[in-house]
Amino acid sequence: MKRSHSLHRIHARRVVSSTRYRFFSTGPVARLGGVTVLMAVILPMLAILAAFAINSAHMQLTKTELMIASDATARSAGRTFSEEQTVRDAKIAARATAALNNVNNEPLKLRTGNNAGEIQFGSSVQVGSTGRFVFNQIPTNQVNGNELTVSSVRIHAKRDSGSRGGKVDLIFPSFMARKDFSPTYNSVAMQVDRDISLVLDRSGSMEWPDYDWPSNFNVWSWQATDAAVDAGVLFRHWGNLYYSNGQNENTYKEFLYEDHLELGPRPPTPWENLIVAVDAFLSVLEQTPQNEQVSVASYASNGSLDIHLTHNYQSVRDTIAALNTGGSTAIGMGMQSGESTFDHSNARPFASKTMVVMTDGNHNQGINPDTVADSMMSNDNVTIQTVTFSVGANQSDMRDVARIGAGKHYHADSASQLVSAFEEIANNLPTILTK
Repeated sequence: MKRSHSLHRIHARRVVSSTRYRFFSTGPVARLGGVTVLMAVILPMLAILAAFAINSAHMQLTKTELMIASDATARSAGRTFSEEQTVRDAKIAARATAALNNVNNEPLKLRTGNNAGEIQFGSSVQVGSTGRFVFNQIPTNQVNGNELTVSSVRIHAKRDSGSRGGKVDLIFPSFMARKDFSPTYNSVAMQVDRDISLVLDRSGSMEWPDYDWPSNFNVWSWQATDAAVDAGVLFRHWGNLYYSNGQNENTYKEFLYEDHLELGPRPPTPWENLIVAVDAFLSVLEQTPQNEQVSVASYASNGSLDIHLTHNYQSVRDTIAALNTGGSTAIGMGMQSGESTFDHSNARPFASKTMVVMTDGNHNQGINPDTVADSMMSNDNVTIQTVTFSVGANQSDMRDVARIGAGKHYHADSASQLVSAFEEIANNLPTILTK
């Protein structure tokens, strides 16, 4: 009997233990079901919010890419139109630059037809002394006919149904009311007025023509000097040769070239070639739509400011024609003289400042031109362009000056190349974005 009672109690404890286990396991199962229902509601909402955020970020990125592409294209087209002065070249530059900029992982494609409206030409006028610029479009046929002054290029960049690139597809179109979007952006590039300081070399080497003597001719041979004595260019005294009054090495060589050898008019001097190049420079400025002022500084053994900034280009020509050559080559002192014109009352505070430094030789006196360029970049916002002429010019040093001055170096081996260099500088108008 005792054993049976004991087995009954053991069995009862197992039943109670099993009941307790079933009772405590029902709680976690119930809570798990509640979380599942909650997540079923929240996850779709999170997915919608994530899709919206991604689409919004995609749209903003695309608009930013379009803005960058539009600005770069406007600058390129405006710069090219300024230099080449043709609608065709400006459009070619615009298309090429646009294609280098991706919008939504595709190159920006522009329509260049006159009726497309994506590349427009016109003028920009400032509203008030400190107001914004307003773009006024000029029909392309009038631009081609040079009927009106053009100073600005506007780029209407777009990715819509009418553009070559088409609309931009959204990454998650099913989560929004539309499946694509059509961003657009306008950029206007304008050429600005300039105050230009010409710094010209009038050292002794600018007096020397580059004679192309016959290969068998010696300018100091007895035959040559005897001919010069007979013509009165030279005279002998106690067996020595001297220049006659009013004669020098230049007139002696000129006599040999023109009269003795009868080779025609002597070659022009570098200074004479420079006068022609500056005249071409001023002629280009007379045709540009901007209002340019020009000053002249020159240097030999010292620098001098010969004429302050002026709109009267004929007075600039007359000033250069009256200058005399001879002496050393103090390029840095000439630059200092040229810089002083930007502090004169004629200088305009909102005009772009440009200095053009020309030499046919090597700096050999006074302050180093690199030092002056460094000082100018620290104190004034001046762009320095440099021009070297002839094989004897120090291109390396002048290239450094242009680099310091954030400009460009030009080299000319001939008179025609010198003219081309000055014409390119005249056409190389600064470009700013006004929109």
